[in-house]
Amino acid sequence: MGATEPSPARRLPVGLKVSVDVRRDQQPHHDARIDAHVRIKAVAVGPSDEVPAVELAVVLALDVAAERREAAVAALAAALRALPDGLSFTVLGGADASGAPTGCYPLRGGWALAGTAEKRRAAFSTGRIAPAAAGRPPTGYPVWLAAARELFDERPLPVRHLLLITDGSSHDGTDDTDLADSALRSELGRCAGRFTADVLAVGSDWDPAPLLAVTDRLHGRPVVAPRRFGPAVTEAVQRLRRVRSPELPVSVNVRPAVREVTLTQTAPRRQALEAVHRADEPRRFDFPTHQWEPGTRDYLLTLRADASTDPLGVLLQLATVSIGDSTASLLVHWLPPGVAVGAGATGGGGASLQAMNVDTQMRIALDRGYLALDPLNRGEAERQFGLAVRLAHKFSTDWVLDQAGEVVEIVDRTRGVVRVGPAVDRGTVRRGRLHIASGHLLELPGHSTGKPANCPDCGHLAGPRATYCISCGRRL
Repeated sequence: MGATEPSPARRLPVGLKVSVDVRRDQQPHHDARIDAHVRIKAVAVGPSDEVPAVELAVVLALDVAAERREAAVAALAAALRALPDGLSFTVLGGADASGAPTGCYPLRGGWALAGTAEKRRAAFSTGRIAPAAAGRPPTGYPVWLAAARELFDERPLPVRHLLLITDGSSHDGTDDTDLADSALRSELGRCAGRFTADVLAVGSDWDPAPLLAVTDRLHGRPVVAPRRFGPAVTEAVQRLRRVRSPELPVSVNVRPAVREVTLTQTAPRRQALEAVHRADEPRRFDFPTHQWEPGTRDYLLTLRADASTDPLGVLLQLATVSIGDSTASLLVHWLPPGVAVGAGATGGGGASLQAMNVDTQMRIALDRGYLALDPLNRGEAERQFGLAVRLAHKFSTDWVLDQAGEVVEIVDRTRGVVRVGPAVDRGTVRRGRLHIASGHLLELPGHSTGKPANCPDCGHLAGPRATYCISCGRRL
C-alpha cells in the first residue's frame, strides 16, 4: 500500500479538493521562509459507503502479561466474533521458547477468511494464547512487526493493517526511539509502505514512546483501550472499511528558486511527512499519505526560497500543491525595500496560519508537560502546562483546558498559572500523551476569498478581511 507497491485491487473513488492559504506579501531575502496552510477535503464518490471486507487483511496481535490474560482473551474472542464476513485475518498471541510470536489462528496456513464458522473457531482458539512469560526476556515490538510484515507479504490486498493490542509486556531495549539505528526504527523502515498499524494500549504500564513511534511511522492511531477492548477493535475495523484510498501522494512542484520543501500534517494528528523524489523531476516533491477516508486534513507547508533574482511587486507562483485531480497554487508578492509586511497590503491570505501555529504550540507544550511528569519534574511541567493553558484560554480551546486539568490544578487561566499536586498518577500521564497524538480537529478560520478594497475616505488599500482602515481608522 506504499508508493512503491500499488494496490492490486480497485479502490473506491474519492473526491479531493486542495486549498492553499498563505500571506501574499513577503519580504525578499536570499533565504526567505514561506509558511502556508494546506487543507485537503475528501468526500465519498459513488454508491458504496464501505470498502468490501474482502479487500481488507488484518493481523490481530495480543501481547499481555499473565494477570491480564483472561480478560484480554475474552475481549479478543468477542472482537473476532464481530468481524465482518469476507475479511482476511490472522491472530498472533504469546511467544514460543525462542521469543517469537506464535500463531493462534488459523491453525494451518497464515490467513483465514471470516465467516460464521471460521469466526467461531477463531474465538474458541483464543484460549491457546499464552501470556508473556515471567523471567524470560520480552519479545520486543520489532519482533511483532516483523511477524506481521511476513504475513502481509502473503496477502497483497489494498488495505493491510496491524492491530497491536499491548499492555507493554514486549517493551525492551530494542525499542529505544532515540537511536536512529535501533531495532524498532530499523524494522519500522522495513514495514513502512507495506501496511498500517493501530496500537490499542491496555492498562497503564506501557511506555508511550515506542507505541507512538509505531503509529506515527505506520500511519495509524494510538488508542487507550479498556480491559474489554472488543468494541475498540470493532471500531478500528469499521474505520478501515471507510478507507477509500489506502495511499495517495501530496505533490508539491516548485520554482527553481525554491530549494527546500517540508510538509507536516497538523490535523487530525501531527505527523512529519517524508518526501520522495523522482530523478527525472528534481523540482517535484511527493509526500505519501495513507488511509484516506471522507474528512478534512490540514498541513503546514514550508518553503525556503531565494528571492534575490525575482521581480518585486509581481504576483509569483512559488509552488503548486496537488492531490489526485485537484491543484492549488501558492502565490506571493516580494515587497519593495523599506515596505513593511502589512503596510498597504495587496493580498490577504494567511488567516489560518496563526490558529495552526497556536494549535501546534499547545500540543507541543502538553506533550512536554507530560514528559516532565514522567518522571516528575514539577517546575518544567508547570511551565509547559501553564503555556498550554494560557494559549487555550486566549483562543477558547476547551479540549486543551480539559486535558491539562486532569493532571494539574489550573490556578489562573489568563496568566497560565498551574500547580502540580503532591502525587501524580503515571497512568493518567501516559494516557494523556496518547490522547494528544490521537488528535482533535482544529477549527480554523476560512481562507481569504474576497478582493482588496480602497478606503472610501482616504483611498488607502485594505485587505479583504480588514475591519478598519490602517491609515485613517475609518470602519470599513
